[in-house]
Amino acid sequence: MNREAYKLANEIKTELGAPEDYLAECPSDVEMKRYQKNVLNEIRKEKRTKKGIFRRVSVAACAALILTVGTVAFGDEVHAAIKQIGWSIGNALGLSGELSDYKEVINTPMADKGYVITLQEAVVSEGKLVINYTLQREDGQPMEEYLTPDGALYVNGDNFKVSAGGSAGFLDEEQRVLGVVAEYNLLDTGIDSSQENDYRIVFHELGLQNGVKGKWEFAFRADGADLIADTVRVAIEKEFELPDGVKVTLKELTANDLEQRISYEISGPTNYILMIKAEDTAGRQVEFGVRTQDQKSGYMQNEEVIDDGRLDMDAGSAAMTLYAVQLPEEDGRISDDYVQVGEGFELELK
Repeated sequence: MNREAYKLANEIKTELGAPEDYLAECPSDVEMKRYQKNVLNEIRKEKRTKKGIFRRVSVAACAALILTVGTVAFGDEVHAAIKQIGWSIGNALGLSGELSDYKEVINTPMADKGYVITLQEAVVSEGKLVINYTLQREDGQPMEEYLTPDGALYVNGDNFKVSAGGSAGFLDEEQRVLGVVAEYNLLDTGIDSSQENDYRIVFHELGLQNGVKGKWEFAFRADGADLIADTVRVAIEKEFELPDGVKVTLKELTANDLEQRISYEISGPTNYILMIKAEDTAGRQVEFGVRTQDQKSGYMQNEEVIDDGRLDMDAGSAAMTLYAVQLPEEDGRISDDYVQVGEGFELELK
C-alpha cells in the first residue's frame, strides 16, 4: 500500500466508539467500512509477501517503517533478564536528538499470557501523547508475526476513545523483540497537555484480529509544558478551495524537537486528502501529510522528520504548495495522482 493509504488508515478506525461523529458524510459510513476492510486485506497480503521487512503498523491499521535495531537477552527469570535496550522515542522516530529534556522515562515491564510488554518512554506534545514500548515472549523465543497491542487510554481516570496511529518493527534479526511507537491524538478532548496529567494505558489484546487476550496495564504522569513552551509558531492564514468546493484555511506552522506540523480548518466534509510540499531556502525538501481531520479542522505532519529531514526554522523562508487527492470510491487504494490546489506561496519562517 502507498503511504497515503496507510496514513488515512491510521485515522479510520479511530472513533468506532462514536461512529456518528467521525468522517460523517465524507465519505459515507458504508464507504468507510469498505475502505477499512480493504486496508486490512492489504496488511495481510504484505505480511505474507514481505515477512521480516520493517513496517509501520498503526494501532488501527498500517503505515510505513521507522524503527532501528537493538537487542535483548533472556534468562531463567524473565523479569530479571529483560535488559533495557538502546531504543528510544527519539531514535525510533529517526530524530537526531533524544528528547531528553521533554520525555518521561518509565521502563516498566508487565507480563501476561506468555508475553512481556515494557513501556519505555512517554512524550506529551500539544494535543498528543507519544509512547514507545517493546513486546517479547516470556520464553525468549522468536515471534513469527506482528502482535501489535490494542488497548485503551485513560487520562485522569476517564477513558478517551481517541485516534491512534504509530509504528512497529522487529528490533533484532531473530525477531524476538518487537518495538512499537504509538501516538494518541488528544485534540478536542479538553485535556490540557501543558499540565501534568495521570495517564493509564491498558492493553487487552495482542494482534489486529483474534489475537492473544490478556491484560497489560501501565500508569504514569507526564506533561508537555516544556515542549509546548519551546515550540516555534509561524502564522500562515492562507485560504484555498478544493475541487469539491470545500474551503481550506492553512492556519499555522509549528515546530519543536518532536515534530513539525501545519494546522488547518475546513468549511465542511470533504472526500479529499491534503498534502503540502515545502522547500526552504537551505534546499531542504519535505512533505506534510494528514495525520488527523474531522469536518472542521485537522493537521498535516512533516513526514520527512524520519531521518531528521526538517525545514530549517532558521532559514529565511520556505516555498509551499498545497495538493489534494480524492478518496477512492471502490477500494482502499489511494492513488498518487495529487493535484495542485491554488497557487504556491512563500512563508517567512522567522
